[in-house]
Amino acid sequence: MKSLYFIGIAGTAMGNLAIALSQRGFYVCGSDTGVYPPMSTMLDDHSIGYSHGYDSQHIKEFAPDLVIIGNAISRGNPEVEYVLNNSIPFTSMSEVIHDEIIGTNTAIVITGTHGKTTTTSLTAAIFDSAGLNPGFVIGAKPGNFDYGCRPIPEEQFLSGTGICIIEGDEYDTAFWDKRSKFFHYPPRIAVINAIEYDHSDIFDSIDEIIKAFTLFLRLVPEHGIVLLNADDAHAHSMKHHVYSRCETFSTIQEADWQASVLKQEQGSTTFEYSYKNERMDVVEIPMIGLHNVRNALASIACAYHSGISVQDIRIGLKRFIPPKRRLEFIGDWKGRTIIDDFAHHPTAIKETVRALRHVYPAKRIHAIFEPRSNTTTRNIFQQELSSCFTGVDTIIMGPINRPDRFLPSERLDKSSLAIAYEKQSIPFYSIEEDVPDWGHQVIRTLEEISQKNDIVLLMSNGNIGNLRSLLLHA
Repeated sequence: MKSLYFIGIAGTAMGNLAIALSQRGFYVCGSDTGVYPPMSTMLDDHSIGYSHGYDSQHIKEFAPDLVIIGNAISRGNPEVEYVLNNSIPFTSMSEVIHDEIIGTNTAIVITGTHGKTTTTSLTAAIFDSAGLNPGFVIGAKPGNFDYGCRPIPEEQFLSGTGICIIEGDEYDTAFWDKRSKFFHYPPRIAVINAIEYDHSDIFDSIDEIIKAFTLFLRLVPEHGIVLLNADDAHAHSMKHHVYSRCETFSTIQEADWQASVLKQEQGSTTFEYSYKNERMDVVEIPMIGLHNVRNALASIACAYHSGISVQDIRIGLKRFIPPKRRLEFIGDWKGRTIIDDFAHHPTAIKETVRALRHVYPAKRIHAIFEPRSNTTTRNIFQQELSSCFTGVDTIIMGPINRPDRFLPSERLDKSSLAIAYEKQSIPFYSIEEDVPDWGHQVIRTLEEISQKNDIVLLMSNGNIGNLRSLLLHA
């Protein structure tokens, strides 16, 4: 039995991959800092051992055949230094996914700045509902499955007859491999959902991101299929770099795959879709927002080109359970509805606000946002962040995460945002960077400005001041 050691095992992607490889028969263990539920519970349930903190002794005692190093791990980590000093074989998470999860099987790779997780989850749910038993790698906890990574059944994996649905991230692979992760996933079907500037710690400009996607398309074989979001200008422009069959999908433009929303209400959307101007079906998804209709349309196209019937696609969409933190209703706080969303980019924020405002036209919406990503903590999106919240009734902005990383002239200027929203008559509350346990201050502010039947919208790619726990236990 081959032994694997994961440095950074408690990350969502790394932990789920560790579980999947344990299910494949590998002997797995690892280390991380801050190992806590749900990942600690998931690892415990599969008898996967892990150490708290990094120490070269861990690897010395375990003596692994191969070490998998997470992309958040850098040189100077004592376990990394031990691996390098002792010539222990090591690799990246993405390379392991290529070798042990995809293999020689058909890969459907979902990419784009936005919508990757939801679209990958939708596609996996449709294929699973249709009885194809796909493998998948999803960068969050999917609603339809226990874990975010599942291997292809062994017989199919070895024969190359399986299907694997992969969330293809444009972020870098590892400290020694600065290519985007998706370069390790050669696709038979590739989806590009949106291309916008993000990850300022990796990419210096939108042109660099566009170049990465352009090169990714070179991996699609001549007999493969590329599906492009026609509603996104950068994604649509990729049609000029395709070497295979290419189709487009849209909710507003002329495209090969088109959707028209018929009804949108709390928690669900019904839409009609057509393919090459031929009406195909009317379906329902348990989500709101035009962006989620586009996500579903991309998944429908993937399924259709994989031989899944229109009827089975409809059933799969109906059975779909959205992943965590995607416009997720998480509870009630003193009569207020709490909705949690992963939105951390101005475009995603705008789409989320628009979707909620469409479904709840008369309700007051209080948006709490944490500037946390490497891009939103800087002033790169200063202008975009001054307008993307339009439609809410109140904005509460948390502290800038780790502001010491940037010069004051480089940081997001929250005072300018306050002025911009004051002109729009939207109250703007800012939490200072030196406030400890700032979630408590947010709650005090909400107690003053909100009332029963209002909506409290949490938006962050991080812990957002522990507000989820604080509000649900208040």
